Amino acid sequence: MRRNAACFLFFFALCWMLPTRAAEPPKKLSASAIQINLVEVGNVEIPAEFRFAIYECLIEQVRKSGTFQKVFRGGDHAADAIPDLVTLHTTVEKYTEGSQMKREVTTVVGATKLDVGVTVTARDAKTLLDQKVSGKVRFFGENLGATNDLAKRISKVLRESF
Repeated sequence: MRRNAACFLFFFALCWMLPTRAAEPPKKLSASAIQINLVEVGNVEIPAEFRFAIYECLIEQVRKSGTFQKVFRGGDHAADAIPDLVTLHTTVEKYTEGSQMKREVTTVVGATKLDVGVTVTARDAKTLLDQKVSGKVRFFGENLGATNDLAKRISKVLRESF
């Protein structure tokens, strides 16, 4: 018993004396402007209004966040002069259509869900950020509310990374 206690004290003292490293926060990326490209859908069947709602909500949320000095739409030639421009690419990977009526009646079923791959690239096509983001509307609201939730989450990812 004494031997176990001595071993325990020895290991406790050893662990206590070891220097502890503070977790280093991830290094933030830097860019003054972002260009947001149209949402790509790939092989996922998604209504056109969702695709355009995601795009418009993204532009609105990223502008509102203030993370970037300038926010450009895809194809805007004014962005060509910005040296540290980054480009946001979004690809819908999964879409689950919900039912507003089922959500409001049961609050358990009927959720609309969107899973999107988010990639931010630099001018030289180097990938700076690659992440999966989900948006959903669970309880009350229209199905298109999932696009606003998704845009808020993507904007948060950008704010935390830049």
